[in-house]
Amino acid sequence: QSGHYGRGVEVEQDDDNKDSIKSFYIKGWKVSTGILNVLNLAAPQTLTTISFWRCGLDREALHIIVNMLSKIAIRSVSLDGNPECAGHFHLLLSEDCTISSLSLRSNKISCTDIALFSTALATNKSLTNLSLHNNSIEDEGAQHLARGLRMNRTLLTLNLSGNKLTDVGTKALSEILTSLTLSHEEIVARRKLISENKSALATDDPPTTPGGRTKDRPGSNSRTGSHTALDKKGKGGASGKGNKKQDKMEKPGTKDGRKSDMGNKGKDDKRKGAADAKKGNIKKGTAGKKYQEEKEQEPEVVEFSNPLLESNMSEKEGKIVVPGNYALTCLNLNNNAIDDNGITYLYKALHFQENSTMKRGIKGLLRLTLKNNRYDNESRYYTELVDIMTRRDPFYEQPLIEEDQSNITAQT
Repeated sequence: QSGHYGRGVEVEQDDDNKDSIKSFYIKGWKVSTGILNVLNLAAPQTLTTISFWRCGLDREALHIIVNMLSKIAIRSVSLDGNPECAGHFHLLLSEDCTISSLSLRSNKISCTDIALFSTALATNKSLTNLSLHNNSIEDEGAQHLARGLRMNRTLLTLNLSGNKLTDVGTKALSEILTSLTLSHEEIVARRKLISENKSALATDDPPTTPGGRTKDRPGSNSRTGSHTALDKKGKGGASGKGNKKQDKMEKPGTKDGRKSDMGNKGKDDKRKGAADAKKGNIKKGTAGKKYQEEKEQEPEVVEFSNPLLESNMSEKEGKIVVPGNYALTCLNLNNNAIDDNGITYLYKALHFQENSTMKRGIKGLLRLTLKNNRYDNESRYYTELVDIMTRRDPFYEQPLIEEDQSNITAQT
């Protein structure tokens, strides 16, 4: 083991099975490709977290890690302090990516590097937490990220602190939080998706009996077993992976009254767990604890439809306008170079979100941090931005009266 900043290797074992490893951390040691190949071959399926802090990883090493990720459902990945990989981190966001939390701090990531990453981010369906703290991302990089977040409805938390953003980059990020005017390519993709969904719904409807009932039995694992609103909106998304997401979100007892295999399976598992506990095979509470841990390991599924299939759309000057990114809930912009103009852009974006009509439960950005920038903390827009975020932040606590106003975050 090691101290917080010391060299060493730390391993965390599974609570239920001491022979299984669920996470490992390597700090400050140069990790060769030979060692990584061994880890790749020996890594257990129970592994959910890996961290390589300042391990001198290069492109070849990153490829080995990507190969490991393709075989094991690892949820949390931290590759802080490995700048030689800066131009290749987009490889982590492959089609079968299971990463929900990704930390890429202190990697000297440039605008060119983030462009490739943002392209992969646009279609990613697993990543919910991304830290790009202390890199070399400037306004151009923020614009690339904004383009990546146009169609992404999975990322919840984004940390861009310690970079080089000014008002230009802040404006790009603010604009995607309001509304989006679809480009010609996006309109074409939208029409194609709508057409495909209509065809799928027409062909997927199960045959009916004269009484109007379907011939499918309850509990059938047919893909057409239930047509929920999500199925109609999200089926056949742009990335082609929308169905997997919907399978996770379907619950026992669908809208049309039928039950899915998932519901029956859950009941069977509960009966089996209770029976085993009764026989003494499982310690009291173990089954529930293990189930809870498995649920915590799964990436959080955000119930947002494909933005190209958004029903809450409008037409403005002959162009289609859809709601912007309301999935992003936390944004950290500490330690950049944002001045009063940037604060104005953020205020207008949050004012727009607060006054827009969205589905119940969808509020948009809830926490925003802006410490150590170049704005005037007594300006009108900053004061109003603090007021808005105070109302929106679910964890906000009233500061002490003597606390300096500059320390009141527009809460991230």
